[in-house]
Amino acid sequence: MSLINNLKSAFEPRWQALNSREKRLVRSAVGVLAVVVIYYGLWTPLQNGIAQRQAAITAQQSLLDWTRQATGVYLARTDTAKGQAVNSGASITQRITDYASRNNITITRMQPQNNGLLVVIEQVGFNDLLTMLDTLQASSGLRVDSLDIAEGGAAGVVRVRKLQVSER
Repeated sequence: MSLINNLKSAFEPRWQALNSREKRLVRSAVGVLAVVVIYYGLWTPLQNGIAQRQAAITAQQSLLDWTRQATGVYLARTDTAKGQAVNSGASITQRITDYASRNNITITRMQPQNNGLLVVIEQVGFNDLLTMLDTLQASSGLRVDSLDIAEGGAAGVVRVRKLQVSER
């Protein structure tokens, strides 16, 4: 309070010395100065901040849209590449045949049994067999009931003597 009182006491004699015309001029100048300070000190920074936030929101929204689109494309490509885009409405035979043809696996024999299917594969890589079993169970709606494998003709190759699959 003492600072305000000191300023008031310093300017009071000068203010009293001004005539009415000069007082109106000073009041007008103080009013214009107040408007300029409010405009450039408050309003303009607020408007610039709002515009920057709107631009950031727009950029983040477009990034989100792109990410959603890219995720969809990625998942579609991943499903197709892994052979997971299998029609669960198709028969067991069709699902296994589709998977095998997409992954270059030659099925020697398929034989229907009760509500399942018996599959025989002459030569398949062990890792390819594991991937096939995982994919059939995870995304084709099939269950592996039994599996009988034997050594193949080369390292890492097996013969599937009996692969019994059924609907889940």
